Amino acid sequence: MHMEQHYTVEQVLDAIWLLKQEKWVDTILNSVKEKIFSNDLNTENVEEFKKFVRRFTSLYYLMKDKFSEVERTSWERYFEHLREVVNNILKLPNPNTKKVLIAIAHDSIEDTNKTFEWLSEDYWYDVALAVQAISKEPWKKYQDLSIENEAERIKNAKKQRNITYFWHLQSFETFKSHIANLAKEKWIELTEEKLIEITRNALDVKFADRIHNLSTQWDPSNLEQVRKKIDETKKFFLGIAQETNNEAHEQIKTLLLTLELRLQDTSWKVTALLGGE
Repeated sequence: MHMEQHYTVEQVLDAIWLLKQEKWVDTILNSVKEKIFSNDLNTENVEEFKKFVRRFTSLYYLMKDKFSEVERTSWERYFEHLREVVNNILKLPNPNTKKVLIAIAHDSIEDTNKTFEWLSEDYWYDVALAVQAISKEPWKKYQDLSIENEAERIKNAKKQRNITYFWHLQSFETFKSHIANLAKEKWIELTEEKLIEITRNALDVKFADRIHNLSTQWDPSNLEQVRKKIDETKKFFLGIAQETNNEAHEQIKTLLLTLELRLQDTSWKVTALLGGE
């Protein structure tokens, strides 16, 4: 006897989402083929492309699993952020396969239990170095145990961590030195050419990350956080983006202007509502 199977709306939506994921992977691989390999796979580069496909596909589904239940403050699945950073890196000038791998894995060390060693062993050491360089260290490393109040101690530790993290973004040279120091800690020897390459790759992914963060930053219920993100971006990203990636710099400037105009518009509306001039 035939029994009809019924699905909940949630199951149907999840099934559609999974189909979109698989289609998106194909879209990205085709985009990589077009923008990085100029649609010209030959005996010289086909092995490089095959290696990339294996690593990207593996990282993609691993990251999807790690972030499947995580949501951003904008209510979208966190994994969508990883995908958008990949999209952004392919739209910025001079994309390459390493940048795409860094983009899909850029939060793996900071926000999952995956380590530098794991990433280095399975997905190339230069990808791992770049991901490590744009990852914040655990806040517990910055704890001041003399602060008795736990909430204050955590707040202070995170503040100190951010100071260290953003200090590296003063210029291309300070970020390059940051990566050089990380390489020494990991007993990795780098030529100057390789060090510059990793630095550029990591920074471009960081710009792609910031571009997506700014594009989803608007939250009328938390305007203070919007202002904080604007100030942070102006202070730590505009200068180094202008120095190293003009297209990223222009996109970041445009997004900042959009947020500032929305803040201004909101301020006028509140003033009018309260009976001001």
